[in-house]
Amino acid sequence: MADGGDAGGSDDRNVPRNPNLAGVLRFAIENTPDNADDTPVSPGPMDEQRREWLGAAMQQFAQTAQDDVEQMKTCLQTLAEGPEDHIEEKETAMEELMDLCCSIDNAQDLHKMGGLALVIGYLRHQNSGLRWRAGDVIATVTQNNPVCQAAALELAALPTLLELVDSDPDSNVRVKALYAVSCLTGSCQEAQQKFVEQDGFSVLMRAMQSDTDKLKVKAAFLLRNLCLNNPQHKDTLCNMGMVTQLASMLQTEHNTFHEHLMGALVALVTGNRQAMKDCRQPQLQLRQVLTDRIEHLKGREEFQEELEYCQQLLKICFSQHDDAMAAADR
Repeated sequence: MADGGDAGGSDDRNVPRNPNLAGVLRFAIENTPDNADDTPVSPGPMDEQRREWLGAAMQQFAQTAQDDVEQMKTCLQTLAEGPEDHIEEKETAMEELMDLCCSIDNAQDLHKMGGLALVIGYLRHQNSGLRWRAGDVIATVTQNNPVCQAAALELAALPTLLELVDSDPDSNVRVKALYAVSCLTGSCQEAQQKFVEQDGFSVLMRAMQSDTDKLKVKAAFLLRNLCLNNPQHKDTLCNMGMVTQLASMLQTEHNTFHEHLMGALVALVTGNRQAMKDCRQPQLQLRQVLTDRIEHLKGREEFQEELEYCQQLLKICFSQHDDAMAAADR
């Protein structure tokens, strides 16, 4: 069975489930002539051997799609009708759905069959293994999939996921729920707006203050992405004191999480005057923290990215401000 500790968000949707699909794509590329001037090109004749191969490949691809639908129906039947104590069978069904729904078409078919609603219901299951697997399926289904993102929002998945991130007693569930939140809100303005309305940034703040390293890293990564994708979020974050919280966390004993913390803070202050001003609050002593950290990290290749973040923060928040003040005095 899958390991609940792995909360990676890699997107495997460009890897065909049917190996013949890769062959069909390769065939199309190899038989498309260079045509830089966009003039119409008449297709040449196809020999019988290639015609037979292409027909067989397309037939197998269509059969695979149908097989996937039947397999998903079987998984959903197990989840919907299986005895309550058949936990292992249900976990296996969830894992099969994760694999099948790496295909966007399959993910949308799952929703059409009522499967997404069923999986979302499992977020409340008493068994933690089923809860985190449900979160993983939701992440897979909604990743880069606007149709399923809209469906998950309609089914009220987001508030349940945020609650799990905030308070589930199982760390794997919290990590997977945050992974699902990240996929659900990715490039989806409606989901991001609901995230803000449901105090999602406070959930991220508390996640970054937790004792679970994976949860902290994923929370900082999501915070950074939201700032980069929608700068309007930065004013909301400043108003809730996020800059002060992040800067205060940097004053703890140095650890690998600080790189992700720095990345989120750089994204937050870039282009936002209030965030820059917040960083200069005397009680934070951020200039000294950054200066000391740069000295600590110099020459250590494994911390190169964090070093660059430190230098960027020092320049954005302090060096440019000092230059502006000096120019005003002149």
